[in-house]
Amino acid sequence: MGNENQSPLPAGENAAPAEETNLSNEQAPPPEQPILLSKLFPEAKHDLDNLFPDPQMKQLLKEVHRTRQGNQRFLKRLNLSKVQNEGDDSDTDS
Repeated sequence: MGNENQSPLPAGENAAPAEETNLSNEQAPPPEQPILLSKLFPEAKHDLDNLFPDPQMKQLLKEVHRTRQGNQRFLKRLNLSKVQNEGDDSDTDS
């Protein structure tokens, strides 16, 4: 009857979940800042934060904004007039 005060699990098993919890806390990324759609889309006429309260939708709109910016940078670097002139030159060579 001396076993009544002991836990049903061996001491080594009790320590393992605590160690896993400490490791997961250390590896966890820092908490993300809330996404403010009003800052991402300042030209919007409506309050987008109230229109789209869902965090997943806000994340999607943030990704759309980032993609749009990348596309605009790409188009600025691309010299369309040069590309069009090269296309015209190749047509006249035939």
